[in-house]
Amino acid sequence: MKLSLKWLSQYIDHGLSSEELANRMTMAGLEVEAVLPAGDDTVFEIEVTPNRPDCLNVLGLAREVSAITDRDLKALPPKAHADVAQVDITIEDKEGCGRYLGTRVEGVNVGILPADKSRLLQAIGLKPISNIVDITNFVLFEFGQPLHAFDADKLEGGRIIVRRAKKGEKIVTLDDIERTLDEGILVIADARKPVAIAGIMGGRDTAVTAGTRNILLESAYFDMGLVRRASRKLGLTSDSCYRFERGVDPATVPTAADRATDLILELAGGRVTARRDVCLREVTAARGVIEVAARDIRQLLGTDIDPLRARRILERLACAVTVTGDTFSVQPPRNRNDLKIREDIIEELARVVGFDNLAMSLPSVGAINITVDREKEDFNGRLATSFVAQGFHEILTHAMISRAAMEKTGYDGIAPMALQNPMSAEQELMRPTMLPSALQAVAFNMNRGQKDLKFFEIGKRYLPAGERWTLLMVMTGRHEGDWRRGKRDAFDLFDVKGALETAFAAVRVKGLEYRAGAAAAFEAGQAAGVFLKGQPIGSMGRISDDVLGKFEIKKAGVYVAEIDLAPALDALTPQAKFAVPEEFPAMVRDVSLAVKAARFEDIRALCAARGAGLLRKIELVEEYRGDKIDKGSRGLVLSLTYQAGDRTLTEDAVNALHESIVKELMEKFEALRR
Repeated sequence: MKLSLKWLSQYIDHGLSSEELANRMTMAGLEVEAVLPAGDDTVFEIEVTPNRPDCLNVLGLAREVSAITDRDLKALPPKAHADVAQVDITIEDKEGCGRYLGTRVEGVNVGILPADKSRLLQAIGLKPISNIVDITNFVLFEFGQPLHAFDADKLEGGRIIVRRAKKGEKIVTLDDIERTLDEGILVIADARKPVAIAGIMGGRDTAVTAGTRNILLESAYFDMGLVRRASRKLGLTSDSCYRFERGVDPATVPTAADRATDLILELAGGRVTARRDVCLREVTAARGVIEVAARDIRQLLGTDIDPLRARRILERLACAVTVTGDTFSVQPPRNRNDLKIREDIIEELARVVGFDNLAMSLPSVGAINITVDREKEDFNGRLATSFVAQGFHEILTHAMISRAAMEKTGYDGIAPMALQNPMSAEQELMRPTMLPSALQAVAFNMNRGQKDLKFFEIGKRYLPAGERWTLLMVMTGRHEGDWRRGKRDAFDLFDVKGALETAFAAVRVKGLEYRAGAAAAFEAGQAAGVFLKGQPIGSMGRISDDVLGKFEIKKAGVYVAEIDLAPALDALTPQAKFAVPEEFPAMVRDVSLAVKAARFEDIRALCAARGAGLLRKIELVEEYRGDKIDKGSRGLVLSLTYQAGDRTLTEDAVNALHESIVKELMEKFEALRR
């Protein structure tokens, strides 16, 4: 919609510069896309949304500016013309045409429109044609009601018939193109033939020319759906069609006709000899009443709007307003189909005041029956901090994944939960494992030249039994440069184990154990189950080359651990406290054994059980496998620390206890002393 500021100023003194007015209108929802010079005028190109056909005219926009600037409109209603002698009008398609008003004016002088009005039309891109035609265009852009003028002497039988076209009927429109019609197109016809395509364009044969002396002025309301379908079918559009497609107010039919008649009589002479208004569709005065309380405004906007200012805004937007206490009873004008509920009324107030001018306030949010597990939040936060301290980067991936990505990992666990109406194929499952998301993150980074990666994520997996907080960590590439290392070694499974133990130690979780195992996504012999107090809590390993290839990750050793955090949270050890150092000295004894199948955890358990309360610490100093020991055996060097809290231990007592423990180890595990 193009708006001439000189034309606008005829209806309101807004008192703003063009830049200020453009900004105020844009912030109120009427986006000014361009401000263009047009001689001594300025033109706004305004993007009017489809739900605001009331703004496709100068008066509608002036009404908006009146509300925005809080200034009165200067527009006066045109003089009403009464029906006189009857015009022969027949509406055969009562659904397609709800109202048709025809005014016959005789003795007109066709010429040119006065310069002041002609310049306004030219500013918005319309070329002058004649005073009669230009007046219909002037009123169209002034009121938003399409009009058309026929040469009355060229209408066969002096009749107007609103009907559907007959199949195969033809008409040459004002653009000099012959068009073939069908039964789906509404036309205006005389006694013999179509003379206009309803709501779109008139016919050439009945057009007003320099020799026209008598005219029939049409102002009508046509069904928007019929007009739209005819426009698409014929590939023909016009300013009138544009407005009918979006909705024209039937109540404007007589107002626009009266305004155009006044201008014709003033600028082209003549006299009204006949006028007839055929109204088949009842025109209600306004829409239903909408109740809006002050508390509704406060709740939706988070602030109050001055009641007097609110009332003036609504009245300037042509609403009828009654105030009872702190409640507004608002009756929108019938041409505002977008005002249906109280939220619509509140939005009108907010956009006119300006969203950026509303007082700022913090939202008030009430939560009912929502419990927050502070202990879990604290645990997850401290765990994340520990990984960050080790040089890991935290990632955040989507909780929904594709079935294809999950299948790439060879997942063979519990059937995942599928969404009934996924947004896309990439988000069709609630993830039962975080591995696909992590490998996608690795591929994304590697494709951008990042080869040395240390990622972790603390998020949720979704299983039929419920949500599970889970830790996922990824290591691939090489260690960072360190002067203490001779070279930058590649990450391996022990680096994952070390990082995991360091992080868990920081959150006071001890007792992690590892047992060789296998999983679909891991390389054979490069995987282990992770246990806590004998219960499985996850797995770790090197992702197989086959799985990496499916994610387009090549020539990389990618190590992953996925750990269920619920058991870890339950296994927290008490907060460490300072203790008085032991008063009496400790004694250390070492022993070297050759064992076959014994695990260090089992050896440590036996030593602790036989320590008589004096064995304080058991450490694995060294593990040896080689040609200096029997095949199938391994050498273990153990360090045992003995200490009493109430006395100094003697050499004889420690030696006797130590030898008894070693003897039982040799018997229990068939070990040999080295």
